Amino acid sequence: MTKRKRIAIITTHSFGYIDFLVSKLIVAQNVDLTYVNIDTIPFSYKNKISRITNSLLKLLRFPSLKEKNKTKYIKTVIQNGDLFDQILIIRPDKLEQKALLFLRENAIQMSCFLFDGIENFKDQKKTLSFFDTIYSYDKADVKKYNFQFLTNYIYDDQIETKEITNLVFNISSFDERFPFLEKLADYFAKKRISFRFIVKKDRRFTHENIEISDRYLPISEVKKIIASSLVLVDIQQKNQDGLTFRVFEALGYKKKLITNNQDIVTYDFYNPHNIFVISESNYEVPPSFFETDFVEINSAILNNYKLDNWIFEVFKINIVENN
Repeated sequence: MTKRKRIAIITTHSFGYIDFLVSKLIVAQNVDLTYVNIDTIPFSYKNKISRITNSLLKLLRFPSLKEKNKTKYIKTVIQNGDLFDQILIIRPDKLEQKALLFLRENAIQMSCFLFDGIENFKDQKKTLSFFDTIYSYDKADVKKYNFQFLTNYIYDDQIETKEITNLVFNISSFDERFPFLEKLADYFAKKRISFRFIVKKDRRFTHENIEISDRYLPISEVKKIIASSLVLVDIQQKNQDGLTFRVFEALGYKKKLITNNQDIVTYDFYNPHNIFVISESNYEVPPSFFETDFVEINSAILNNYKLDNWIFEVFKINIVENN
């Protein structure tokens, strides 16, 4: 009988990208998985006094009632008893110190994966001492903090064949990247290159070229739009050199990519026929980029970026699927 590795994953929702990891581990014969999505932990204020108390705690920089509730929930789920072989935490800055201490005490190995530049979430720096291994997709952070380099992953490579209805597609959150996205939208509109840009913002407003949505689109819905698009657009944030999941969607679904990530040319899958690099001062894309086919990537290279390989790198196991 295959020995089961006892694993816990504690993470935020992360736009659903972690769901593919969880789905693969939860059905594996050789894994006993405990999964906590801290964004779904139920919480409500008991009364007006508790709401005021929570505001005061946050003002004084103490753990809020919501954070304390997270810790209580995690302690309930991560039962005392046999130690976990490994606990993986994503966004450790979302947990209070008591929660991290409790998890550390209940794990033989405790790991962290950072798929954002650490300067974008600086409170993560306060948590680094809790971990045996810290994986980061950002080469600059790896070099500065002695992290272990690990990219994001191709979470899925199956997509429905659809008629191409828009040449270019981007979906992102409303942040510092928005002005550049506006420039791109204006450029594509003037060049009569069909595109669909969707930006998530809590308060919607009307924009001439960009769809503003007040909800996150589920990946299942995003996949349908990707299937009907020829090229994906990836705009990286400042203080960030790592490859976003948009890059790995392009790889997995065999879509061309326009990106402002200058470092992408150093990766072994880079092919100028598939990937066009832009900047805020130079974002003109030649028509030939849209007219030529996607060039297949060597499967040996591609497999290194697939989820199974990511799991092996982090948990040191090969997935044994149920018959």
